[in-house]
Amino acid sequence: MSGYLLTADYTSYFNFNSLRGISLCLGLILIGIAAITIATVAAVKKDKLKPTATICVGVLLAYAVAVAIANVATDFKEGETYTRKYQTIIIALLAVLILGLIVLFAMIDRRKHTGKQHTMSVVYAAICVALAFGLSYIRLFKAPYGGSITLFSLLPIALYSYIFGIRKGVMCGFVYGMLQAVQDPWIVHPLQFILDYPLAFSLVGLCGGLFRNLFRAKTRIDKRFVDTVAISLGMCLGIIGRLMCHLISGAVYFGEYAAGFGFTNEWTYSFVYQCTYVLPDGALAIFGAFILMMSKSFRNQMDKVIANYNKSSQPKEQTPHSVNRQA
Repeated sequence: MSGYLLTADYTSYFNFNSLRGISLCLGLILIGIAAITIATVAAVKKDKLKPTATICVGVLLAYAVAVAIANVATDFKEGETYTRKYQTIIIALLAVLILGLIVLFAMIDRRKHTGKQHTMSVVYAAICVALAFGLSYIRLFKAPYGGSITLFSLLPIALYSYIFGIRKGVMCGFVYGMLQAVQDPWIVHPLQFILDYPLAFSLVGLCGGLFRNLFRAKTRIDKRFVDTVAISLGMCLGIIGRLMCHLISGAVYFGEYAAGFGFTNEWTYSFVYQCTYVLPDGALAIFGAFILMMSKSFRNQMDKVIANYNKSSQPKEQTPHSVNRQA
């Protein structure tokens, strides 16, 4: 059964003839129910929208954990050692749980945001995701088994995180990762999908703005230097996180191709393969960030967006006239 699940055409998964088909179909049904529930609550009782969305995401993540465990359990090859099996289970659990924690971290925000803030962040998120998705089609190199070097495609996601914060940056990276799965899918397993798409790019969104507040607190240092170093370090960390996700996915699910490239160890093969496109792709994005941050006009515009976003969260001061009218 495991051999069939790993070699069958992906379109055949949309049926109830295999564990993976059942998992996928039930998952789509749960996603549809969650979407209808969230839309209904948003239309009827907006103040309950956030806890409802959090519960729905929690249920979907719990289902993802169950699916990962069930599918990994059926994919064990005959003759594998118990150590190898337990390693695979641990990788599955960690990947799903990390993704769950990241998404929940992005959703659970105790700070109250105004409608203007939400609108502003959503509009800029749409622009950045669209820009990143468009740039991802400009491929300088495409690896034979998935992955490519693009022209600054990671930069809009990192900039969004740097401007609007890591919570919203995670969601922006998550959406971009899902679009990457639609654009050029190379999926053989639910866990491999989580590692290569939503988790890998959520980490880029998480780390893009990780150091902004830390470095901007150093007011005596040149602002141009501060912004350049802060976003560059964040992007470096995000790219390393993305590399680790692809490394694990490549070794566990694509290690069978190692011999064809002259490697005897699947982890060495995966590391070399992922480095051929992840590191150059990230280096190009960091170079683009360096060029933008060196531009005074760009930094001025970025500061205006940050100031307007923060200003929209502050309540308007009441004038004496308005106070008298209320009295």
